[in-house]
Formats: sequence, structure tokens, C-alpha cells
Amino acid sequence: MPKNTPKNVVAKINAAVVEALSDATVRQRLNELEVEIPPPEQQTPEALATLQRSEIEKWGPIIKAANIRGE
Repeated sequence: MPKNTPKNVVAKINAAVVEALSDATVRQRLNELEVEIPPPEQQTPEALATLQRSEIEKWGPIIKAANIRGE
């Protein structure tokens, strides 16, 4: 979502995602696709932001060193 998305909108979307991830059919399909589903305590906007920062720190230098550019 854009950076300045209102917190109530973020909360509403997060609640819908958490609800979808608790559905057995959705979980089964995601497992078939080998999608790793985080545990409930990590299904928050804050946890996602932490993961994104971690991934940027990890992969950012590698991407820059390899001179990889987005299209």
C-alpha cells in the first residue's frame, strides 16, 4: 500500500487477509503452491514492514553489486 494509507484502511485490509489465511481451502492451495504462511502473530503490518526492511538489507547490496535494474 502507499506509505500514507490511513491506518484504518490498513487494519481493514489486514483483517481480511488474516481471515483469508485462516480458511482451510486457502491454506491448502497456498501450501500446494509452496507459499510459506507466517504464523498468526506475524500476520501484522508491523511484521511485514520488519520483513521488508530485513530483505532490503539482505538483498539490496547484492542487487546493486550485480547492477540489476527494474524494468
